[in-house]
Amino acid sequence: MQKFLTKRNNKGVFIIAGIMLAIMIIAFIVSKFFYQLLLIRGESMSPTYHNLQLTILDKRVDEYVTGDVVAFKCDGVEHLLIKRIVACPGDRVCITDGELHVNGEVPAEYIDRVFNYAGLLKDEIHLEEGQYIVIGDNIEKSRDSRYEEVGIVLQENLLGRVIW
Repeated sequence: MQKFLTKRNNKGVFIIAGIMLAIMIIAFIVSKFFYQLLLIRGESMSPTYHNLQLTILDKRVDEYVTGDVVAFKCDGVEHLLIKRIVACPGDRVCITDGELHVNGEVPAEYIDRVFNYAGLLKDEIHLEEGQYIVIGDNIEKSRDSRYEEVGIVLQENLLGRVIW
């Protein structure tokens, strides 16, 4: 009887281990190709996203548009950055007299916002195919396309769109 119970327990252990392995493989595939959990660090996207807030990254995006919040990597920074796209390929963008201008107009979301630092955007930039300008919602605390370490973000460095 003791021998029977031991064999039965071993079979159960193998079944549980197999199920756990299958779950880990599925989680890896989902995280690699479809959706990934992200932990926001810092206040550069405040008030939209806050420090230590969990979000989901949708990696299935084919096309990015103005207003999308994206995660991306860049050579000048060690970790992933999360910012909002303010200009897309073909757009002209600059910051003049504290105002963001995209194609000669101030976007509605930025009408009453003052940029104390223009950085790389002080002169007009015409974006080519696969180039984006990103800015954090908290423009005073954000390291974004205005700064040399971020600059113009290439589409190949975009990892996906941040969703709730």
